[in-house]
Amino acid sequence: MSAEVLDGVTARPVTTNRLTTRVLFTGPDDGIPVLFVHGNFSNATWWEETMISLPDGYRGVAIDQRGYGEADPSAKIDATKGVADLVDDAIAIM
Repeated sequence: MSAEVLDGVTARPVTTNRLTTRVLFTGPDDGIPVLFVHGNFSNATWWEETMISLPDGYRGVAIDQRGYGEADPSAKIDATKGVADLVDDAIAIM
């Protein structure tokens, strides 16, 4: 992992049956999950300040979507599925 993160944010690679990507985490492991999804021309880093501002008891989760950040560059977006490809990735991460 090459990108630095803010204090309170943990970054680690996560592999699913769909792709390997960088995922950022904040809060307790057993916290209520809050999924952060970035837009075009961005990555999970966009959400770091918001993630560390979550109330106690919440678990921030932000993924580098395929095609962005530190997602596996060989994992291409299937344009015939529209955003469903990205949705399937997020479900697999969660």
